[in-house]
Amino acid sequence: MNALKAILLLVWSGLVLIPDVLARMAGLDGWTSLIAYGALLAVTLAGIVVAALTANSPLRWTGAVLFAGGALVTTGFAQSTGTFLTYDAFVNLVGALGFTGEALDQFGGALARALAYAALLLLAIGLPPRGRLRLPLLVAALPYAVLAGLTALLFTRGGDGARGLPASYPSLSYSGLYLLETAMAPEAERDPTRFALNGEPAGHIVLIIDESIAGHFLDINAGQGVETPLSRSYPDINITNYGVVPSITNCSIGSNLGLRFGGTRENYREVIASGASIWAFAKNAGMRTVYIDAQRTGSALHNGMSEEERADIDLFVQFDDAPVLERDMRAADRIAAELANPVPSFILVNKVGAHFPIHDKYPDSHMRYRPALERGAFADIADTGAREGFDGTRDSWRLYRNSYRNALGWGVATFFERLLDQADLSSSVVIYSADHGQDLHTDGSTGLTTHCMPTPNGAEGAVPLVTITGSGRDDARFATQGNGSHYRIFPTLLRLMAYDPAQLGEVYGPDLFDPSSEPDTFNARFNARLGQEPIWVSIRADNLTNPVDEDAQ
Repeated sequence: MNALKAILLLVWSGLVLIPDVLARMAGLDGWTSLIAYGALLAVTLAGIVVAALTANSPLRWTGAVLFAGGALVTTGFAQSTGTFLTYDAFVNLVGALGFTGEALDQFGGALARALAYAALLLLAIGLPPRGRLRLPLLVAALPYAVLAGLTALLFTRGGDGARGLPASYPSLSYSGLYLLETAMAPEAERDPTRFALNGEPAGHIVLIIDESIAGHFLDINAGQGVETPLSRSYPDINITNYGVVPSITNCSIGSNLGLRFGGTRENYREVIASGASIWAFAKNAGMRTVYIDAQRTGSALHNGMSEEERADIDLFVQFDDAPVLERDMRAADRIAAELANPVPSFILVNKVGAHFPIHDKYPDSHMRYRPALERGAFADIADTGAREGFDGTRDSWRLYRNSYRNALGWGVATFFERLLDQADLSSSVVIYSADHGQDLHTDGSTGLTTHCMPTPNGAEGAVPLVTITGSGRDDARFATQGNGSHYRIFPTLLRLMAYDPAQLGEVYGPDLFDPSSEPDTFNARFNARLGQEPIWVSIRADNLTNPVDEDAQ
């Protein structure tokens, strides 16, 4: 039986560990780092071996389940996304636990492979050892001592340093770090009433957060961009374009949290942890709160929304009976209907937008740009990290960009045509942006990713920012265009709700009425925890590669 256990452990190590070992070794500088890593690898492997040779059956199987579960999470993430599970990604993963069912549907093949690897490890540890190598109970504590030591080491390194170790350890150590952070976090005091109100909201306020929209692919920001109603003039509404601006971060959860809780580049972590949500501010100002979520169904919460936050939403709208392709259009209809309500409302909208897979994010009637990705296989999927059927070559990116532009023609252009045609905006303010941008590989590079990379280029954080105001509102102040960014949206919303702008500025920074300058950077390490600092990346708006008609025939 010891021989079988050894074979299973070797097979598991070869299938799961070797690629990350080679990747980590390639990134090390000097013999000192290599020796230190080798020692850490040896100790963690020894922990797995000792767990497998523990004589006590309940303890051995407990270890088998624990280490196999850890391996399942780490390898499942790697198989689904093609990237290593960092602590930042683990925190995002915890925030997405409500979508386990969707993950199983979307990443079934990848998770099945991860489950097979984890099952090998479960048997390799759990099967009873025989002969002289059976270890006594005292030695059996070694795997857990190694885990505790690694967790302490990662704590001192801000969560970094787990790559290239046995797949069980990263997610288990991250779990310990996360629980420790949660236990140490001060209790939130989410009270909006400490901010003064100077009157009452003048009408409806709408924040539309689109999904995966590259600001430099729209006609308002590029000569060959996709044509939209946002570039037109209207007699009864004012449209102000702030250009291509930086998002909060290049991943959905962080940007959405920042847009719902506010904060500046300096204090966003503290504000999100202890500040009041936009819903609480709106209710305190006497407004009705409406959430229109076109991305999810079945009342599922996402993008870090908790039940506590949900409790401040008066009307929660999802489109369970609508195909993915129709949900943004249904959202436009619903916005228009809510604006007809005489009670001033704050309305936040999460659109389907143009997240991968974009193959079926537009109807046949909107296939303006050809050749495009093959259609028909992803009609029921709103978003996924899987890349089945897309190989990331230069030719496939050309198809992708054409499909992406078609998707913008539907999800942005037709959406706003429908909204502006129906909605009474006379007493309304609409702020439109997206959660993050897209790396569409216009530079000819290959690969599979469009955003959420730990070392992103500027395009991942380059988003549109537009305000739309009705003629019945005195919001000519929007015509004063400063350096816009996601960080200015939250204080703008509060100012429109009649909160004192001077008091707001102390916590939430400048709003869109303030012409002062601002960095053109987004945060590539939003979950900067355990002493780590954010990583700021410039969107380099002047140097973004705009769409070119040569992509299409």
